[in-house]
Amino acid sequence: MILDIKSLDSFVKVADEKSISKVANQLYISQPALSLQIRKLEESFGHKLLIRTNKGVQLTDAGHILETHARSILKIYNQAFEEVNKLFGDRQVIRIDSNITLATYALPCAVYVAKSQPQFKDYYLDLTFSTVNPVEKNIISGISDLGYVHQKGEYQDIKYVKIGTDKMVLVAASNFPVPDRITVEELKQYHLIKLNDKFNERKLLSESLCCSLKEFNVVLALDSTESVKTAVFKEFGMSFLPESSVSKELQTRILKEVVVEDLYDEYPIYLCYLKENEYNPRLKPFLDYLKMRKTMDFC
Repeated sequence: MILDIKSLDSFVKVADEKSISKVANQLYISQPALSLQIRKLEESFGHKLLIRTNKGVQLTDAGHILETHARSILKIYNQAFEEVNKLFGDRQVIRIDSNITLATYALPCAVYVAKSQPQFKDYYLDLTFSTVNPVEKNIISGISDLGYVHQKGEYQDIKYVKIGTDKMVLVAASNFPVPDRITVEELKQYHLIKLNDKFNERKLLSESLCCSLKEFNVVLALDSTESVKTAVFKEFGMSFLPESSVSKELQTRILKEVVVEDLYDEYPIYLCYLKENEYNPRLKPFLDYLKMRKTMDFC
């Protein structure tokens, strides 16, 4: 069970106000959306937490137990944020999540440029990457405010906005013995180095190749982009990597791109966030800015 800070906070507010509609208005979300949060909490704990009466909603016995512990959890959570914010004055904190590739190679420039805008001078932008949960789950649980992903997930509470594209390129060492252009069938003759992909971000690559990577001669599977680049540089094989992660090496000709014919290598980048935050006063200005700028600020 994933601890959902946002849902716990909503639950405590409902317990205080004894009204779902009143709390929904306070949180700038619809009543059905708030009811869904409560229902998911009930499913997680396996017990009914609220009952409706002619005087509003009341806590069940299980609800009273959860309320006590939820207040303690929220208190500790808020104390942690207050202590962090003391390090940065009174700045607004916005937590940005993505996969490790985007966080390392594409987003730092976008965050830097955004922070330099006058309207965001009081913001603290916390950029991180997700290694445990998909980005969307961190957003839903309240760990992150917004994120960037390559594929739309099946999350009903999440809104996806396409803000640009990247592409997967086949790279080899500059002296690696391979033609500048090859076919997919010819590719099967060469050693490939695979970057492990926990969250299936490379699913589109397999679809574009029209077959599984298992049909290719994969000699190494590594967990980081940098380790893959090192292996490619040492001529252990070739690898498919995001263009944003190897642009410097391609420009300096440490690595070269090998064009694979009939391979559709472009894929989208989506900005994602909770639908209920579309008009959140704290997040809306920053979300509007990101949607307007799109990828022009990516590294």
